[in-house]
Amino acid sequence: MAMKKLYIGSLLGALLVHSLVVELAICSSNFTDQLALLSFKSSINFDPNNVLSNWTQETNFCGWAGVSCSRRSQRVTGLILRGMGLQGTISSRVGNLSFLQVLDLRNNSLHGHLTDEVGRLHYLTSLLLTNNMLEGGIPMDLHRCRMLRLIYLTKNNFNGSIPKELSTLPFLRYLALGENKLTGTIPLSFGNTSSLQRLVLQFNNIHGRIPTELGQLQNLQTISFTDNRLTGSITSCNF
Repeated sequence: MAMKKLYIGSLLGALLVHSLVVELAICSSNFTDQLALLSFKSSINFDPNNVLSNWTQETNFCGWAGVSCSRRSQRVTGLILRGMGLQGTISSRVGNLSFLQVLDLRNNSLHGHLTDEVGRLHYLTSLLLTNNMLEGGIPMDLHRCRMLRLIYLTKNNFNGSIPKELSTLPFLRYLALGENKLTGTIPLSFGNTSSLQRLVLQFNNIHGRIPTELGQLQNLQTISFTDNRLTGSITSCNF
């Protein structure tokens, strides 16, 4: 009987220790999310509507304006601050929001580069940054975000070529890169992006021949190549 009680006591002790370790791990992860959000706030130098005013360490970040969290683990899954008039840059710490699914910062006045660390967001499905003043190249590491379905980078100042690595995203449906300063050609590999439904590249400085392989994409419904230096055409029953 004594041995049985000792065994039960040891088992309960082990379970308690395991529970504490799990709780500490969750707290540590949540603290990482909090720090990432506070870093994002610190990179914003003008917030005309004071939407970030409740982003303080004294309050739960899951209740902060524009922040969505998962119910179970209280990890950040959405950062949605579109049309808020925010000015500043996108902190590289955003890449530490490892459970982020939606990053929607459309219609603000954000400038600077889109950080390479965005490529660490392996659960990201929607990257929506239309109508800002972002510049530099489109990060090649975006192809590491294997869940990406929507990439909207229209109306910015992105330059350089279209990363061919984006064509490897298995679920990519909408790729909107229009009204930037992109150069180079349309990668031939986009002819293999079978999930693609919309390809928007208008008002750039892209040159070369339009890949005829695009006409073989069964799901492609919309293309927009206006005001580039492209030659050739594609034929598809979808258009």
